Amino acid sequence: MKTALLTKMARRRRRVDQEDVMETQRHRWRTFRNRKTLAASGLRQKKSRLDPSEAIVLSSEEEEDDEGQRTSSWVDGAGHTEKMQVLLGSSPPSFLQLEFCSLHSGLMEADARGPLKIAEYEITFPVKGTEDTEVTVVASQLRGYGVWDGGVAMGGALLAGWKGPAPSLLFLWVSAAQANLLQRELSLIQKSTARANAPPCSFLLVMLKEQLSEMQAALLASILDMEEYQQHRSSSSPIDWSQGLLLLHSCPAPLDRHLLRLLGHSAKPGQSSAAQRNPAGQQPTRLIQYPLVPCIGRMTLTQEDLDCLDAGEFLNDVIIDFYFKYLLLEGVGGTVAQRSHVFSSFFYKQLSCRRAAGESDAPSVPDHHTRHQRVKTWTRDVDIFSKDFLFVPVNKAAHWFLVVVCFPGLEGVRTEEFLSGADGSERAAAEPRPRSQLPPCSLLGCQKKTVTKRSCILVMDSLKLSSHDDVCRLIRGYLQVEWEVRRKTPRLFTPATMRSCTCSVPQQDNGSDCGVYLLQFAESFLQNPVVDFDLPLRLEGWFPRQQARQKRDEIRSLLLRLERAQLSEQNQNS
Repeated sequence: MKTALLTKMARRRRRVDQEDVMETQRHRWRTFRNRKTLAASGLRQKKSRLDPSEAIVLSSEEEEDDEGQRTSSWVDGAGHTEKMQVLLGSSPPSFLQLEFCSLHSGLMEADARGPLKIAEYEITFPVKGTEDTEVTVVASQLRGYGVWDGGVAMGGALLAGWKGPAPSLLFLWVSAAQANLLQRELSLIQKSTARANAPPCSFLLVMLKEQLSEMQAALLASILDMEEYQQHRSSSSPIDWSQGLLLLHSCPAPLDRHLLRLLGHSAKPGQSSAAQRNPAGQQPTRLIQYPLVPCIGRMTLTQEDLDCLDAGEFLNDVIIDFYFKYLLLEGVGGTVAQRSHVFSSFFYKQLSCRRAAGESDAPSVPDHHTRHQRVKTWTRDVDIFSKDFLFVPVNKAAHWFLVVVCFPGLEGVRTEEFLSGADGSERAAAEPRPRSQLPPCSLLGCQKKTVTKRSCILVMDSLKLSSHDDVCRLIRGYLQVEWEVRRKTPRLFTPATMRSCTCSVPQQDNGSDCGVYLLQFAESFLQNPVVDFDLPLRLEGWFPRQQARQKRDEIRSLLLRLERAQLSEQNQNS
């Protein structure tokens, strides 16, 4: 997805009992600073006791350079001694220098001609080219950063031929304006016409010469935690490996393939390994048609769709739509499914796409009317305002998450009596976990006598990679026009009348299971729905993570079982 579609990343909620990474790094710096301050204090006391005429010899642990600054040695846990210029005050050092090998920005790359310097207002990279110069990343233009162990990319082109312990990789996410400037600077330095016309890239890969020590990582985090770097940050914590891969997947072609190849990855989200192996023009092998009985809306699944269920693969839209359809028709059933409507995975894609050629661009036509026009026939046979829940699968920046619109026809907030046994007593009896471990806002975990009911939008994101405000805005605009068309009366759907909530939900622990978690969120909602809409909602205990990990195998077994049933029926009819 193009850079313009990348919105500010929302603050990623820490898991329960997970330490604050940034606070840990700041603590390391303070510990190091305090230790060196004590050493410096002892040195000053020793100096004060000496005769002024005596020569002062600094210990091997602390030396002064020609400018009077103190250079401190620090021995890490592995016994390696390193020297770095630091100021032993109450603040982190004002700059940090790191030796690096190369800088990669999209298709552009440059070799180092000296150490990079991370200072209070900018990061500078001295690079080789037709003219030896340096490129700069301004502090206010940094959106996020990550430090990765190079061992995760040993299979890629970036570290091809590397011998010895893998170095650290520095990942930088910069603004679109900074990306454009870097593209121009690198093009001028290298004077390369072959790659100068490639689109700018907001993601930079920096290959360091060695693995960062614990102290260097702490100093790096301390500097990048300064106010100048925090002005427009989209990520409050360092971007980990799985998040970085998702961001690189969202780059426009051919940047995505190039950067992922450098790191030893090639698969696009939604594209299975079988799809990559298939020669061009070869028709995929049909697996089943679902539902098995011919009907309107019947969908076809292929072997390529089945291969999306392999570990590490991204689920495609076909698998997403199939499992939703299965859940409502056979998988869950019950009154919750009957009171629900599921939109296709293409619904939000069509709703959110930019204005197409031929669409009205008259100022008098509001944007939400234009967007509604594209999908107005999708609800021709259903009144969505008579439903309690609308499920909207969303794929944004190559990442799946689920949006649930609750009680779209309800106006105002109500307080209702809650009957704990209603619509769930059988499942409650079968639930192996005690009620106290289930979310208190859910059907099987609620112990209140009265509950809150309101029209709202719930966002369930297993990674919380980006902001969801624009998604909720588009959905409210769609509902407003749909209400006018369906009910023939005006009604405003605003953040005040239809609140949105990014729910606290179980989080994925890799970079490829976002679609799996989306389906598990939907299944858990149908089995154990939210009944108390006193926002915000905490659903961390909705299901154990192991249940999501088994979802791929469950869906694969389901597809193969349906395939056998369909083949058996065909044999009987032949």
